[in-house]
Amino acid sequence: MGVIGHNVNVMDAAGVILASGQDDRIGTVHEGALLAAQQDRVVEIAHSDALALRGVQPGINLPLRCHGRLVGVVGITGDPGQVRVLGDLIRVTAELMVDQAQVAESRQWRYREREEFVGHAAAGRLAPRELAEWAAGLGIDLEVPRRATVVAPASRTQEHTEALRGFQRDVLQVRGVLVGRVEPQELVVFSPAGRSPGPNEDVSALLHASEGRLRHATGRAFAGPSTFEHAYLTASDTLAVTGLVGTVGGYDFDDVPLLALVRGMGEGWRGDLLAEPWQRLVAADRSGELVATFSAYIQHHASATAAAGALHVHRNTVRYRLARIGEITGLRMDHLPDVLILYLGPVLGSEG
Repeated sequence: MGVIGHNVNVMDAAGVILASGQDDRIGTVHEGALLAAQQDRVVEIAHSDALALRGVQPGINLPLRCHGRLVGVVGITGDPGQVRVLGDLIRVTAELMVDQAQVAESRQWRYREREEFVGHAAAGRLAPRELAEWAAGLGIDLEVPRRATVVAPASRTQEHTEALRGFQRDVLQVRGVLVGRVEPQELVVFSPAGRSPGPNEDVSALLHASEGRLRHATGRAFAGPSTFEHAYLTASDTLAVTGLVGTVGGYDFDDVPLLALVRGMGEGWRGDLLAEPWQRLVAADRSGELVATFSAYIQHHASATAAAGALHVHRNTVRYRLARIGEITGLRMDHLPDVLILYLGPVLGSEG
């Protein structure tokens, strides 16, 4: 309107004015537009005609089509002799806008359907036949090896939550990835598996750009009908156990394979039984120094000397704390099977 100097109306196929430079006309029926839609032709309205029609002013009304289907009418208010030359220009412009809007909506719908598929497939909620048919309809090849990367905010702050939304917006533009949710506060991204562990380079770059505001872990590569479920579980368990043992940043399944696998096997009374020593240690260690000492001991391959260096304490202090851990848990810190039981403690049991 600012360019042509005339009022423009947009009507639906029933002649109802949806948008207009004259606000009081919105929601009313334009009989000239209704006639243009019903007869699928250009309707010009002179001053004398306007007096005989309801909700009409002089002008020209042109049918709007989207992919060959009539979807509405665009009208230009003014003397037909003056605005006739603008008719096709306005119509073509409006049809381009409608086409672009439909393409954008179709793209969003496809994103949403893919997201829904990914969420259901990763959670294992689809029967084999349903999985195969849905994947085929979306053009997803189940035989392509994929890795899952589970991404979550590093904390519950608004800044970190916004970082996850921004990452989701950007990762949808990466070619070849599939994105969905299984948990509300987590995003799972499936990338075609390369030769090296981790997500593809574009996804890795986006994660690096988050500057510590996101936690993420990548699972093993899988192919076939169980691709999404197994890839997701290895990534999800990796993220969970790295959080439990106090590590931060981005991790791969191969960094903590034992913990990640055991997490999915530890439910029930057997897991509870194995987790008891760890739970006793946590309950008794109000300052947290014993848990920190054990973590350092594990991270430095059961070397008291190396753990002391990492903790900036004397080696005898570490030995004293390990002895204290043994008293609390009933386990020997110089006996590998006992150390392994305590190592698995955070990921075992109903409270792990």
